[in-house]
Amino acid sequence: MNSSLPIAVGTTALWRKRRWWKSWYRIVRYDARFAHGHAELDVDLNAVLQGARFPADCWCTLNGAEDACPPAGIGPWVDYPYGRPLEETR
Repeated sequence: MNSSLPIAVGTTALWRKRRWWKSWYRIVRYDARFAHGHAELDVDLNAVLQGARFPADCWCTLNGAEDACPPAGIGPWVDYPYGRPLEETR
């Protein structure tokens, strides 16, 4: 595996209110954790996972992270490239 690819991806979901229509919408932010222990917050997941080069891995990880994330709050880490939730806490 390439050292520039993360080993785990995490999500954070929150709800925001639209300015004019007063309706709510959900925002999902992604975090990436690398093998050397460094975690980057609020990353562009397609760029970090190199979605153009590895579309299936990116898709599985993205869907696994969003499925494991609660409607509002911090979701667990999911592994790359399978998208399975990890037992570790964030």
